[in-house]
Amino acid sequence: MIFKIILFLLIAALFYVGYMIFASVFIYSDKGKAYEPDPEFIDSDKDMMRPTAKRYYDFRRPRMEAFKQLPLEELSVTSFDGLKLYGYLLRGNPKEVVICVHGYKSSMEEDFSDRIEIYQKRGSTVLLVNDRGHGKSEGKYLGFSEHDKRDVAKWVDKMNEMFDAPEIYLHGVSMGGATVIHCADMKLENVKGIVDDCGFTSILKISQYLISDLFHMPYFPCGYIAWMWALLLAKTSFNASDGEKCVQHTDVPIVFIHGAEDHYVPCEMSKKMYEKCVSPKELHIIEGCGHAAAYMMASEAYTEAINRLLDHRIA
Repeated sequence: MIFKIILFLLIAALFYVGYMIFASVFIYSDKGKAYEPDPEFIDSDKDMMRPTAKRYYDFRRPRMEAFKQLPLEELSVTSFDGLKLYGYLLRGNPKEVVICVHGYKSSMEEDFSDRIEIYQKRGSTVLLVNDRGHGKSEGKYLGFSEHDKRDVAKWVDKMNEMFDAPEIYLHGVSMGGATVIHCADMKLENVKGIVDDCGFTSILKISQYLISDLFHMPYFPCGYIAWMWALLLAKTSFNASDGEKCVQHTDVPIVFIHGAEDHYVPCEMSKKMYEKCVSPKELHIIEGCGHAAAYMMASEAYTEAINRLLDHRIA
């Protein structure tokens, strides 16, 4: 009897730990709270944004203020599962439309207040989307790239409805990078190119890495229990999409960009996707660069790569 009780308590504890991992990943409890770095934590050995976290924060801060002054037009779409999602349009050339997808528990301001400079100089039309569960967009659970790719497809449809035969480009950072890569084999109408900035390959592979690095736990059994909770509550499978497979079934040109010292999403993920990609492609590994800071660290090379993509010069 005592053995059964102990076994029951152990199983219950494992399911609880698995749920807590799921909840910490898929529920954005600080939604809407402005990011402020902890001076004692930033760029420390525990900071997954090291070694360029503080530099990147300081680089973005004035640009985020300038971003607030942009004449953005609010748009919305309804997701496949009935959520109202919001995006913000900066009108420019209606024949060149860029859809920007921000990262995990981030925002369009944080991830694109700097990169949008590239498109402003070109005069592109830019759509900045709020991922589900972020900003004003509805959703209890984050899409973690899997549901987000289907949301991006809705935005592509919206742009095709609003504009006459536009050339559409997808630009994603971090989880947004994974999202746009997972769109690569979806044959989305008029999508002519993809920019993947430090995106992961799949939920399974990034969760395996983070559970080991962040939680310091073996993936079995808690990672698989978290996967079960994701299936039950968020209707998301960890292995439904894999960037390494998506890029083997696409003709869309792709620019891969990644920091060589990324401690959040391993640089090797971009290298593997680049190797397996069968469409026109470029790979840019930025030395000395942590997560999502590539534009700050190599603005000229970053800009030139995007210009080549939008000018159809990717070999």
